[in-house]
Amino acid sequence: MISVKKMREIEHKAKEIGIPEGIMMENAGANVARVLNEKIGLKGKKVLVFCGTGNNAGDGLVFARHSLIHGAKVDVYFIKDPEILRSETTRRNFGILGNLKSLKNPVKFYVEKIPRIKYDILVDALLGTGLKDVVSEEYVKVIKKFNSMEGYKVSIDCPSGVNSDNGKVMGSAIRPDMTITFYERKKGLNSGNSGEIITADIGIPKI
Repeated sequence: MISVKKMREIEHKAKEIGIPEGIMMENAGANVARVLNEKIGLKGKKVLVFCGTGNNAGDGLVFARHSLIHGAKVDVYFIKDPEILRSETTRRNFGILGNLKSLKNPVKFYVEKIPRIKYDILVDALLGTGLKDVVSEEYVKVIKKFNSMEGYKVSIDCPSGVNSDNGKVMGSAIRPDMTITFYERKKGLNSGNSGEIITADIGIPKI
């Protein structure tokens, strides 16, 4: 198991040896899609990805694109205007999805309003592993809505609202059926707060 601080150090070393953030994000999102396709199948499934504003959202956007490759029908919900996505890499992946308008079933974007459609799979890409403070009321409302919806629930890297180091719920948290975490299992994750936990590769050898 690994702490958030140690994981950040590993990501920094990866950048130093020439593995950019974009490659790590691409591997993360692609492997979430791969794992879900192997576990429950994505072909023909209706998927809704919940995105925040940070790199966890970037992982979710890459996942959305790779889910299309596996035959899923994908919608993306943004808790805030995607124009304020924080990292350049995340913004780039948002742009790529937006450019795929020529597809038979392009990704549909929803901003601040969760669609009233029944989905087979709900994907949590709201908050990442760096959460230290109590979740804001804005996110609490979305987390509660996510938890109340029908569908198989998956968190990317860490359930939003869970402190990745100690496992505490920071006011409110996603309750997933599965969490797909990266590189190594985070210290605070357990079956009680994360459901089934699967570790996926992001292209970094063990450093």
